[in-house]
Amino acid sequence: MVARTDFHSPLLWAVLIGWILTVTLHEFAHGLVGYLGGDYTIRERGGLTLNPLQYVDPLMSIILPIVFLLMGGIPLPGGATYIRNDLLRRPWWRSLVSAAGPAMNLLIFLLLAIPLQPKMGWIDYDNVSVKQWTSAQLFVATMCYLQLFAAVLNLIPVPSLDGFGIISPFLPEDLQDKLTKPPLGTMLFIGFFIVMSRTQARFYLDEKILSPVMTAAGLDAGSMQVAMRVAFGWM
Repeated sequence: MVARTDFHSPLLWAVLIGWILTVTLHEFAHGLVGYLGGDYTIRERGGLTLNPLQYVDPLMSIILPIVFLLMGGIPLPGGATYIRNDLLRRPWWRSLVSAAGPAMNLLIFLLLAIPLQPKMGWIDYDNVSVKQWTSAQLFVATMCYLQLFAAVLNLIPVPSLDGFGIISPFLPEDLQDKLTKPPLGTMLFIGFFIVMSRTQARFYLDEKILSPVMTAAGLDAGSMQVAMRVAFGWM
């Protein structure tokens, strides 16, 4: 896929910039809920900001994107927000903090899905091929797909992902430590992304989870997937 990806495409760079902005909103949501839950230091540390540079993380923003590129994907960067869990008023606030990021992705997904609804008339799904869509239509459809993908992926209960953060307050502390600290935590995290890079795993995620959700939201799931591939230059 790397060889076929046109990194000179303005549309691809628009998607990358849009992704960075939504990652910023994802991390901001974590920080805001953490602040409401009792971590007053996050404001002092500059965590309540929409500056993407505040959320740069060596693993999520640099190392993993390079790995994704080498594996044949698009190097979409991630981010990280540091929360003082010891300052949160109740253990369940940790779950709320973790859930805030995927919730933001779902909110953005729903907002982007509005203009893509057939009844809105912006896109003619029946008579116009996805390859003939305008750059604006391809951009919105791609970002819509990526937001749902990010939300679902983050909700999987793997250490370092938000899904694990949601359930971790209810696990024994010794088990939490074992699953999150090296070497087991690192191996589980890396192993998960290796599995997700496999065609069958991605197909299962698309067909069994993403497509039904997009259909329930009134979208043409197949068109959303094709739009993403066109925007990335994969077809």
